[in-house]
Amino acid sequence: MKKSFFFWLVFFYVILYLVFPPVFTQFFVERKDEFVAEYPLSTFLLGGIAFLIYISALKGKIFEEEVLSERQPFFLYSSNALVAFGALCLSSVIFELIAFFTGSKAGLHSVVFPAGFLGKVDFVFGVIFAAFFEEVIYRFYLLRALKELLFKVRKNPQNEKINLRLSLIAETASLILFALPHLYLGFFGFLNALVCGIILRVCMIKTKTIWISFAVHGLYNFLSFAVMAAIA
Repeated sequence: MKKSFFFWLVFFYVILYLVFPPVFTQFFVERKDEFVAEYPLSTFLLGGIAFLIYISALKGKIFEEEVLSERQPFFLYSSNALVAFGALCLSSVIFELIAFFTGSKAGLHSVVFPAGFLGKVDFVFGVIFAAFFEEVIYRFYLLRALKELLFKVRKNPQNEKINLRLSLIAETASLILFALPHLYLGFFGFLNALVCGIILRVCMIKTKTIWISFAVHGLYNFLSFAVMAAIA
C-alpha cells in the first residue's frame, strides 16, 4: 500500500469517525446536568485505534517525515511534567472561580461514580485510555497531518514566514478541534480546554514525546473528576 494512499485513508477515517462525532454531539445532543463517570467499550476501542495510528506513524507508514522520539535526562521530563501539571490545575481553578463569580453554570453540575470495584476499575482505565486517545489524535497525529497537507498545498514553501504561518494554522485548528468536544462543560470549560491544550502541546514540544503529556493529562483528568465528585 502506497504511503500517500494510507495517509489519506487514515486522515479521512480520523476526521469522519474520531474528530467530527464528538464535536457534532455538542451542538445537536441535549446536555445533561448529571454525568456518570463510566466509560463504554468504545472508549477503550478508541484508545486501541489511537495506539495503532501512533505505532504506524513511528514506523514511517503515514507521514513523509520520520517521527522521532528523543530521549532526554529524567530531570527534564520530571520538571516539565510538574510545570505542566501545575499549570493545568491553575487554569482549572481560575476558570472555575470566574464561572462561580459570574454566576455561569457549566454543563456538568454533578458527577456520579459507578458503584463497586469493577466500576472503579472501569473509571480508572477509562481515564487513561481517553487521555491517551486525545494526546495521540489531537496533539500528535492531527497536528502533523494538517501541517503536511498545508505544506503540500503550498508545495513546500521555503519562506520561513509562510512556514510559520502554516504551522500556526495547523496548531490552531487542532487546538480548537480538541476544545470543542468539551463544550458540555460550558463556555468556561471550553476556554479551560483551550488553555489546557496549549499547556499540553508545549509540554510535548519540550519533552519531545507524547508519553509525558499523556501521563500529565491522565492524572489531571482523574483528579478533576475526583474533585467534582467530592464537592458535588
